[in-house]
Amino acid sequence: MKYADLVQFDPIESVVELRAADKADAAKRLVETFVISDRLAELLKTIVFPQLQFDVPTDNKGMLIVGNYGTGKSHLMAAISSLAERGELVKSVTHADVKKSAEGIGGRFCVIRAEAPSTQLALRDLVCQRIEKWLADHGVDFTFPPYDEVTSNKDDIQEMMAKFEQKHPDKGLLFVLDELLDYLRGRDHQALIRDLGFLRELGEVCKTSRFRFIAGVQETLFDNPRFQFVADSLKRVSQRFEQLLIVREDIAFVVSQRLLRKTASQETKIRQHLAKFTTLYGSMNERLDDFVRLFPVHPAYLTAFERVTVAEKREILKTLSRSIKRIIDAEVPDGEPGLIAYDSYWAEIRENPSLRADPDIKEVIDKSKVLQDRVEAAFPRAKQKPAALRVVHGLSVHRLTTGDIHAPIGATAEELRDSLCLHVGGLPEQDAEFLRTVIESILKDTMKTVNGQFLSVNAENGQYFLDLKKDIDFDSLIDKRGETLSPNQLDQYYFDALARVMECADQTYVAGYKIWEHEVEWRDRKAGRSGYLFFGAPNERSTAQPPRDYYLYFIQPFDTPSFSDEKKADEVFLKLQKVDDKLKETIRKYGGAREQATSASGKNKEIYESKATDHLRTLTKWLRENMQSAFQVTSRGKSASLAETVRGKIPPGGSAGVRDIVNTA
Repeated sequence: MKYADLVQFDPIESVVELRAADKADAAKRLVETFVISDRLAELLKTIVFPQLQFDVPTDNKGMLIVGNYGTGKSHLMAAISSLAERGELVKSVTHADVKKSAEGIGGRFCVIRAEAPSTQLALRDLVCQRIEKWLADHGVDFTFPPYDEVTSNKDDIQEMMAKFEQKHPDKGLLFVLDELLDYLRGRDHQALIRDLGFLRELGEVCKTSRFRFIAGVQETLFDNPRFQFVADSLKRVSQRFEQLLIVREDIAFVVSQRLLRKTASQETKIRQHLAKFTTLYGSMNERLDDFVRLFPVHPAYLTAFERVTVAEKREILKTLSRSIKRIIDAEVPDGEPGLIAYDSYWAEIRENPSLRADPDIKEVIDKSKVLQDRVEAAFPRAKQKPAALRVVHGLSVHRLTTGDIHAPIGATAEELRDSLCLHVGGLPEQDAEFLRTVIESILKDTMKTVNGQFLSVNAENGQYFLDLKKDIDFDSLIDKRGETLSPNQLDQYYFDALARVMECADQTYVAGYKIWEHEVEWRDRKAGRSGYLFFGAPNERSTAQPPRDYYLYFIQPFDTPSFSDEKKADEVFLKLQKVDDKLKETIRKYGGAREQATSASGKNKEIYESKATDHLRTLTKWLRENMQSAFQVTSRGKSASLAETVRGKIPPGGSAGVRDIVNTA
């Protein structure tokens, strides 16, 4: 069963421009496609239409439509203004109650639509010039006085309306202005105060005339911390304006009824699919209707998206459209919920180059990438790695919801489980508490994988968060140090691993030399034979006294010394013939960690030593798995691979260790 079988996907891929409603066919389409939630319907009936009407005397005010980019703000203003301008469109309204209440304002207005440009023009001039142009285009001769000659803006607008009503005696004039907040942000202190004064006057003139004013803003204006320095002016404006907020519930309604419509049959199938997972997540069972209505979008996605404050242009409907488009033809996974959660938004943030211009976002992106790379490379449990990566992405998004990217605020294992619907295959118990424990272990393994860097837990509340101040990238420093190691140093660190797999004693036979007494079994006589094991060339043979039966040499692979093989019967040489990239990289990492540990102190020294141990473990594992194929054995001038030398002489089953294989050779 594919996602396309469960939803009627209607993508939203373009941004509605307010002025598109100037054309009749576009206006009709905008009214028909505008999805109205019950909450928004109530606001239209009780605030918008009563404020617009002019048949019954009332305290009419201006209106502000508040909604961030991509939430449907411009679409709402286009729909309202289209109904006010074209009465025949009332029948196209999709909500029955709104359709009925819209009859009182349908076709009762001439409409001027504008978007506030990036300009130094005063708000008064911006509005008045637009009105003058519209009046001239519609046969009304009127010119506002220059700003420096104005005695009363309200009187000027009243005079303009008198001229307008001579031409249109039964209509009002509606001015709709979008992107007002962006315009006000660009104004200096004195200019902003004048603009707010004019905005207040626009609201006041709505009470005494048929002039109406609606503006769209991305954030609420009156309690916006960016404008606290003009709080008194804002307070006076607020008394003459009503605010209509587009909230999460309205967006959820648009998602369910426009983006992801479903038939009753489709909802039944979705409910049956999700019912298999309700025991794994906190309140999914109690909120199953929400999950079904928004499927495949997780309801918590909208909450998280709303709180991402540092990403300036958050186009949620377009973002969801892109996410759904990527999976719509894919199969719904049978073994997990298959929901789009807010962790998926991290890819949108990370791949948007314009966001990196913000130093806070860039820092989060950079640190998150290091964290992700470490998890991908070294997370200890392969089956849990996908969940670990989702946790990293989820915490990265969460980091951008806190206002302060350094605040010790994050999400608990339980919150991550439920808000991301994390799933781990093969759970022995389909239980929410058991899954929480597994996610807790994933978080701890992630912290261990990155040695506590970039990720912290608040002990007081159990919240995990990206800790951007814990920014020592140990692995990067190890890699850089490893790249500086000389061939001789690489040989010495290679010998460390060789000593471990050859089970060499910590104490060498001769101090300062890698020489050990060695014994092999003389199988024919079931007796031992004594010799020496050398890590190096025969040049050092004179240091081993007294003479023994044989001399076994492991030759340096990176800085191979010059020596003469005299083809003696008691000498055997083993040399690494295949130094692949993985082996060389592991030796460099091990050596780099050891070098860093020698110059570090305290906790950092412990971390480097721990990493050195991990890399040494990887190195010895490689030697055990590749010993026979990678080494060449030379004796009395004849060479063969170690595998050829011991073929048929090693007991089957693969239980022989490296020392046993070498002794057999």
